[in-house]
Amino acid sequence: MSEFNRPENIYAQSGVSLNAYITKVFTIMGIGVALTAVIAFLGYNSMLNGGFLANLLMETPMAALLILGLQLGLAIAMGAGLTKFNTTTLYVMFFGYSALTGVTFSVLPFAYGLGTLGTAFLFAAVLFISCAIIGHTTNIDLTQFSGLLFGALISLIVVSAIGVFIPVIRNSLIFGYAGLIIFLGLTAFDMQKIKQYYYVEDERIKGHLAVYSAFQLYLDFINILMYILRILGNSKSRR
Repeated sequence: MSEFNRPENIYAQSGVSLNAYITKVFTIMGIGVALTAVIAFLGYNSMLNGGFLANLLMETPMAALLILGLQLGLAIAMGAGLTKFNTTTLYVMFFGYSALTGVTFSVLPFAYGLGTLGTAFLFAAVLFISCAIIGHTTNIDLTQFSGLLFGALISLIVVSAIGVFIPVIRNSLIFGYAGLIIFLGLTAFDMQKIKQYYYVEDERIKGHLAVYSAFQLYLDFINILMYILRILGNSKSRR
């Protein structure tokens, strides 16, 4: 019996049901999103009032690059050290990444406005949940599309790098919609992988995979949010 047609109430050796395992993953992910939102709100207020964060970014131009570097380092380390670190370390790394994302997101209200940011968040939540449900309920093995999804993701990264130097590409609505579709597909794909991780026999590794799965879903949601913001922002600028 494969991972795609096993009954959902089946219990692994740990005695934890599949639904309980998925709930654990989404709880971790939800805490990460909440932490990002709280830090972003505090950072936004700090910038409005000329507080610590505003002074740091103005007086230390390299601070933003340092934060982005730390985020990249944490993301790589989590994937590379998945079997080496203990669970507590993975939690700290994930929540550290979430907090750093909150710092970078504190500038979003200035770029898009609070109203647009709130609308984008609601759209992102609805689309993310819809694709997660599809990934959880479908009997289609989405791993057969992994090559297509990751090929599209690499292409998106390359085009994003080019777009830094070519504004026409960076501001293209087609680019925004393409990124949104890719991360919606990755959400369903990552959701289905959680069902596979549940049947891992090593309980220690399965615990690590729960944190890493939460991190992957977190990244999917954040990217969905950013591409919706890009679309809404470009749509406003064209009026």
